[in-house]
Amino acid sequence: MESFINMRQNLIDIYKKYEIYANYVLKFLAGLVIFWSVSSVGLYREEFSMLFNGATGVAFIVLLALIFSVSPSVLSLVIVAIVVALQLSLVLEVAVFVFLLLLLIIVFYARLAPKQCMLILAVVFAFYLRVPYAVVLFSGLYFGMAAIVPIILGVAVWSFIPFFIELARNRPPMLEFDLVELPTSIMEVFNDIYASLTTDISWVIVGFVFAMMILAVHLISLLSINRSRDIALGVGAGVGLICMLMVVAITDVDLSILGVFVGSIVSFGLVWVVKFFDKVKDYSRVEHVRFDDDDAVYYVKIVPKVKASSKKN
Repeated sequence: MESFINMRQNLIDIYKKYEIYANYVLKFLAGLVIFWSVSSVGLYREEFSMLFNGATGVAFIVLLALIFSVSPSVLSLVIVAIVVALQLSLVLEVAVFVFLLLLLIIVFYARLAPKQCMLILAVVFAFYLRVPYAVVLFSGLYFGMAAIVPIILGVAVWSFIPFFIELARNRPPMLEFDLVELPTSIMEVFNDIYASLTTDISWVIVGFVFAMMILAVHLISLLSINRSRDIALGVGAGVGLICMLMVVAITDVDLSILGVFVGSIVSFGLVWVVKFFDKVKDYSRVEHVRFDDDDAVYYVKIVPKVKASSKKN
């Protein structure tokens, strides 16, 4: 165990030494994956073909990732929304509707909670990598109940991406920009989306399950028991697994049981590793202290942190 603690401390020391550069690099890599996956939609107008094809397309994606890496959270989301709209620009009314929808989310939520708003993008990114439970468990442990709203918004965005793409493929493109016809076309898109909302509520079910996972992880992690955070992650992953299996059994949601099972285990492992690098507690040296003053009696539980052994000269 001591070797793992020493390795952990060495990695933390290296990260802290290059923290600023490491954060930029990690955000740049995340931007590359995000914009590369968005560019695969391919429903853009001919005017934008140079931006997404060949060497210029690669250069444009790299440039977007660079801007993404140095931009604040809200601006990063705006850039993603613009690129999504460009990818759907072949059917202008769909592109405008999707951009306005994403912009409403950014203006009315992301502007008020810039840190939590990145969870929306993180959920979509995690769904793409098939480990959405990792973001949910992480959110419950480090953001608490404040993460429920952005997680549900992320689930909604991910669920409706295929619908928006299919809608853009099936609608005839506007041959020329017509400002008079555009509002009517946008309302038709809204009606199609509203019809989908009332018939397919799978995203609501998944969002509810994720909210229960966050609630379980957050509440259990607050308990004054040994290894509460480890137990919270295990219970949260268990809640997600059981609820998803019930959803598959009761509803017609298209989910792979094996995928849910493997995803829960992998997600638990990823978040546990993050927690391990965050802090390690030595429960063998727990102490309980009692003291009082004129107003109250205080009971304090002291759990020492495990530290790497000091190096010999």
